[in-house]
Amino acid sequence: MKKLTNLLLVAAASLIVRGALHGEIVHWSLGGPSGRNWAEWTQQNTLVDLSAQPTALQPLQLKPDENLVPQLNWTRYKFPIVSYFRPGMPRIWPGTGEISTPKGLDLMSFIDGDSGTYVRPLGNNFFTIDLGAPVPAERMVFYPPEGVDPFTQEPYRPNFRLAGYEISASNDAIFIERETGWYHALDVLLARVEQNFDSVIEANFPRQNLRFFRLRPLPGPSLSISGERALAEIEVYGSGFVPGATWLSRVVDLGEPVNIGGVIFGVSKWRVEDGVLQPAPESLAQATVEIKTGLDDTAIAYLSYNDLSQAVEVDSAAYERLKPRVYSYDPPAVGWRGPIVEDQEQWSFWSRPLTHSGSDPQTPAGRYMQLRIRLETDQVWEMARLDSLIVQASPLLAERILGEVATADNANPEGKIAQVPIGEPIEFVYAIKGEFAAGQTGFDAVRVSTPAPSLFKELALGAALVSPDSVVSEARGFVVYLPQVIGSQEKSSLFLKLETSLYGAAGTFAAEVFRRQTAGFPQQVQGGNASDDIGTDQIRVLALASSLGSVLSGVEVRPPVITPQGDGVNDRALIYYTLLNTQTNTLVQAVVYSLAGAQVRLLSASRQAAGPQTLEWDGRDEGGKIVPPGLYLARLEVESDDVSHAQTRLISVAY
Repeated sequence: MKKLTNLLLVAAASLIVRGALHGEIVHWSLGGPSGRNWAEWTQQNTLVDLSAQPTALQPLQLKPDENLVPQLNWTRYKFPIVSYFRPGMPRIWPGTGEISTPKGLDLMSFIDGDSGTYVRPLGNNFFTIDLGAPVPAERMVFYPPEGVDPFTQEPYRPNFRLAGYEISASNDAIFIERETGWYHALDVLLARVEQNFDSVIEANFPRQNLRFFRLRPLPGPSLSISGERALAEIEVYGSGFVPGATWLSRVVDLGEPVNIGGVIFGVSKWRVEDGVLQPAPESLAQATVEIKTGLDDTAIAYLSYNDLSQAVEVDSAAYERLKPRVYSYDPPAVGWRGPIVEDQEQWSFWSRPLTHSGSDPQTPAGRYMQLRIRLETDQVWEMARLDSLIVQASPLLAERILGEVATADNANPEGKIAQVPIGEPIEFVYAIKGEFAAGQTGFDAVRVSTPAPSLFKELALGAALVSPDSVVSEARGFVVYLPQVIGSQEKSSLFLKLETSLYGAAGTFAAEVFRRQTAGFPQQVQGGNASDDIGTDQIRVLALASSLGSVLSGVEVRPPVITPQGDGVNDRALIYYTLLNTQTNTLVQAVVYSLAGAQVRLLSASRQAAGPQTLEWDGRDEGGKIVPPGLYLARLEVESDDVSHAQTRLISVAY
């Protein structure tokens, strides 16, 4: 890989790029009117158009008169044996028909765009193609080759045509990967013709987003002397932009480890109207950017097996020499290829998808990076184009920043991980320590992001309590401005005491450090041995198994009696509750009923995050009228993992 100074691609703005070794922000950029073509940095392209606008990325547009198939880079077999295959790459494979696959069958001749290459005889095989992602398809065409058979001098058309055919399609990738056995149609039947008289078969169907296509020749009489059939091409046509396209960059060598800062990108939105591309800034089409960082120049890991059938990593050259596992009965044994996976030892996970220019991806420091762009739309004639992209970086503040978390009353928990009751306020101690190399500036501020809102309690440097310059509370965490710079001369750990709660099965206490007086970017804290006084070596905590059964907790109505007379005294009932152990935003329905069971008022039917929540009832019904005095029932119902959890509380209305 080249060094950063050889990789800089200048985008639209006139950027002055300086080396990171001088302590300033550097920019790595792609695209724009004066930048290099994106194709130079492409590792994998799934339905992205790199030629319509060479300085930008945009989703592929299908056109009714253009065959999509030869525009893609194909691999053969359902489970391709080439080491460069990744999910999302187009592939073609034969099925298991009533007659076994003919030897030497070259399915690549179906998708090469050359009607002079063909398969003969077809037998009763069926064939499946994977386009890599759904496309707005509306027509399939397939046909025998032109010319005559060299042995019998018969014309291929019509003598070798298909006697009948069935075309089916699907978007169910999981089903496709797991299916085995004999032929069955996919879930969308596009066409079935039992008696075909056309040499060139054209199957039209309503436009729909489809990824997998399966063609099955049906048995029937043939006009050829041998009774055989031949097939030259399988073509797919459609119209409109693909709903989702993905572009993956090559691994980029930044020359030295750096902190990644803001990712700046320009997005324009477009719509086809009367065949002309027009700006459409109001479109909901979007482009997202993801980034990950690494410590070596390979973002993937090649696996083989040891003599215990356990996966072991090998280098790419050794992997190429191993035997590929093609069939399910090929052994996971020494000398055979294993899967190719994301390298989680030397590389970070992908960042959250960035939808706004200038966002911080919050990735760990690294020398290498890789970018993934997704272009998505739910309207067939609209698309988002990524016009340019700039990744900002700055020198490391320290070689490494290590952190570990434990509860204040148990610094050395069993199993080396803190376990706490769910939903209860707990005091934690967070140890942070830097490892420094020459010239690194250190840090004087720490941002802590906790699983739930938290309260800063105290700060210590080594064994000595110190007062921070200031503390700024944030939605879930806080920033502590330190009274001194923590640099190479400082050998002690920094300790933060804080109070927070855990509302799920696990939570991460993310943190980053930065220096106030420099333009550089924050550096993430990574789990490790930050202090001999704490024995977890990690920044993750778990909920006690005994406290994981509940989903809805702490349901309380205050005051229990309301008098909705408009005098400002007890006019409303506040309903407090806590959502526990929910992985994503959870559907919560809150309804007030009369004692007779009639619905009086719907208070909520929305998705809510784990943690404390509050609703209110003003003593009025759905029509806005004050309800009669009496007893009412407030019922909370939470849907979690297809199970409903509900609790009911009394509310009294009086005048």
